[in-house]
Amino acid sequence: MKYDGFGESRLQVNFDVDRPVELVQLTLALQAMARDYRRYANESIRESGGKVSDDDIKLYVTKVETGSIIAELGSAAEVMGAFLPLIAVDPLFTGYVQFFGQTVSYFASLARRADLKPADITTTKAAAQAVADIMAVPASMPGSKFKLSAKVAARNADGSEFAAQITLTSEEAAEAQRGALIAQKVLDYRGGADHENVLLYFQQTSTDKAKSDGRTADRAIVNSVSPKALPVHFASQLDAARVNDMKSDPHQNPFKAAFRVDVNVETDRNQVPRFYRVVHIHEVIPDDSEEP
Repeated sequence: MKYDGFGESRLQVNFDVDRPVELVQLTLALQAMARDYRRYANESIRESGGKVSDDDIKLYVTKVETGSIIAELGSAAEVMGAFLPLIAVDPLFTGYVQFFGQTVSYFASLARRADLKPADITTTKAAAQAVADIMAVPASMPGSKFKLSAKVAARNADGSEFAAQITLTSEEAAEAQRGALIAQKVLDYRGGADHENVLLYFQQTSTDKAKSDGRTADRAIVNSVSPKALPVHFASQLDAARVNDMKSDPHQNPFKAAFRVDVNVETDRNQVPRFYRVVHIHEVIPDDSEEP
């Protein structure tokens, strides 16, 4: 089906995959891009002194190709059953592709940092959620690629129809997604831990991944709270990944280190501590004592 009134300019999203993509995951990715573009367009137009309504900057899927999944998104407003381009979209599409590339690079850089605080994050949770959802498709499929292009009406001097374009490998997408998820967790953290800057010592660990709510099979002792080893939950996916990296590294041993943490203590009806919820790992302190 072909819709007139959109003009020739498009945002082209290409998920270069070699196997089927779950429909829900693909839908979430396209919805996230629509929300992210709307935020970008709103800010850009208003910063330049213009006025715009949400209806003026909606994105519509105008074309989908199989093989690798290619979706073309057009911008228009629906007026009395007809689609009309009410704003000049070429500079917006071009600017958004460049903006998205910078945003992805930013979140990838966060994934490589060891100790982030809320004050270090210069973006919003909404932006982090958008990148996490969009990157979920290529990140979940090793060997895939993601491409975002601004396809404009007027061709460039070299004959190209794309004014801006970014390409990411599945590894780059996964790193950006991880950084976005980390940013969300850090922005969620606002302190309020029951015990801050205490030392936690692992007594039992598991190589299994943490559950969605942060639960693990790990057990640890915080001497200032209880002499018993209690189950450990992680509030931060970054902290859980940090400990798992130590477990899989033959040169590191979580049993021979102290973890300086902020921790909440969950108790039963008799106020007996039952498990620790690690809110934040500040640092890992190696045990330098020599074996007897």
